[in-house]
Amino acid sequence: MIIKSYELKRNTSFFLKNNFFLLYGENFGLKKDIREFIKKLIKQKDDNIEILSLYEDEILKNDETIYNLTYSGSLFSNKKIITIYDATDKIIKIISNIYEKYPKNIFFIIFSEILEKKSKLRNFFEKNKKTICTACYLDSEKDLEIIIQSELKKNNIL
Repeated sequence: MIIKSYELKRNTSFFLKNNFFLLYGENFGLKKDIREFIKKLIKQKDDNIEILSLYEDEILKNDETIYNLTYSGSLFSNKKIITIYDATDKIIKIISNIYEKYPKNIFFIIFSEILEKKSKLRNFFEKNKKTICTACYLDSEKDLEIIIQSELKKNNIL
């Protein structure tokens, strides 16, 4: 399902019903902010969270790593957030296999660079109902103008 970056903060209860998030594009700062927002929301529900990070290369070299992290229990936490960096279409089969079993209390945040419209990874996240796909592109001058205007109004400067 496609969700715009500015829509994420509007409907948080709906947002947390999903465990798979794809953040793609060139705006790394925005991707990082969204990841932190997801962490914050999950921590509000339950403070016992294990946070793990992997790169696609590590997973492709040994796919058992991701399966072990996903399906093994944790002694100290109730939930896990697994962030996968530098994802491409090469990882789609693994993500699809995990998605089919839909593990509860495990959240996947997948960072990717710009993905073409025909990307298998992007299509998977756009078409499934329990996945969220968000494009994180650099802001245009118009976008920045809108942000500035809303901040000025919010702080009673205008």
